Amino acid sequence: MQEPPANNYSYNAYASNQAPSAPPAPVRPQQVDLGFWLLIAAAVLSVISIPVGMAWLNSSGYQESMIAAGISADQLDALISATVVMTLFFAVVSVAISVLVALFIRKGHNWARIVATVFAALSLFNLTGLATGGLMALTSGLGVLLPVVAVVLLWMKPATEYFQAAKAYRQYKNFNPGA
Repeated sequence: MQEPPANNYSYNAYASNQAPSAPPAPVRPQQVDLGFWLLIAAAVLSVISIPVGMAWLNSSGYQESMIAAGISADQLDALISATVVMTLFFAVVSVAISVLVALFIRKGHNWARIVATVFAALSLFNLTGLATGGLMALTSGLGVLLPVVAVVLLWMKPATEYFQAAKAYRQYKNFNPGA
């Protein structure tokens, strides 16, 4: 049996030379599952929004507005090509990170909940997509709404207790591998 690490705060906490009893395995509340699925839905929506965004970039209305703003046709083609490449790259990275964070949230890792909170706050900058109207506005609005709702659910009381219990359970398992 492995002893827990010594610290200045234990004050003979294990005088009987026995480790504390195992905490119960945490039960994932419905809020965490719902938050997980909302984050997955946001990732899927992100994938769906890629062709929508590309169609918008190639629309005659967008191209006419850019030419009216003083961009030549050659510059516009280069701008659209660069935007498509950057959009694809960042979309793939974003979806991969989002799915990974959602999986760790489901396992009860608090750091993943914090990362999701930061990403949800940053997604609020994407509200500018609402000005485009149409399908682009719908995907932008849902792309902001889904992670924000998920994060709110993940910080409510039953979910918070789950993350604390999951941490305690993991720590016990790390210090008592045979248990």
